[in-house]
Amino acid sequence: MSVTYEKNGQLSLFAVTRFVYPFSMKVFALIFALLSSAVAATIFEFQPKETTWYLRNDAVMGGISRSQIAFRNGLLEFTGRVRLENGGGFSGIRSVAGRYDLSNFSSLVLRVRGDGKRYGLQLGMDSNSRITYRMQFNTVVGKWIEVRLPFNTFRAMRSGEFIRADPLDTSRIAFFGLTFGNGRAERFKLELDWIKGQ
Repeated sequence: MSVTYEKNGQLSLFAVTRFVYPFSMKVFALIFALLSSAVAATIFEFQPKETTWYLRNDAVMGGISRSQIAFRNGLLEFTGRVRLENGGGFSGIRSVAGRYDLSNFSSLVLRVRGDGKRYGLQLGMDSNSRITYRMQFNTVVGKWIEVRLPFNTFRAMRSGEFIRADPLDTSRIAFFGLTFGNGRAERFKLELDWIKGQ
């Protein structure tokens, strides 16, 4: 870009604008990105004797799927085998009831290592309600990845079926859950390092 001067020797406003505007926008974008990443907050990390998560399999509806939950080396390990007999077909785990105000965030980020299969993250606003809000995510075999799940992509479900319901209120989340069930009898393994709000 060439710089031009007015007759009085002063740099023209047009030239200054052409030079400063692109530079200032780049600086603003960088600052915004840094601030955005800085507001991320850890919601769950895992200790060896963790007691805040429990199993929730299809036995509640007569199924015979089995799963295990373990906490090793700061990780949550969710493993098991889904079976389809007796109308079953899913395994899951859930955090104990609490109160989580996530209204300052627009999404959740999970660091996971899986088996190449699809899992679901559940959110619930009432531990006594059968309605949950779910979003699925894919994994890569043996590779740690970070999965971002915007709150506006979660859909209401009841008994495994999508339903019409009030929107998810992120200011009053009561529990989190992980689910597995893709309509097939199969084994699964998922490791979870942490869950963050962003």
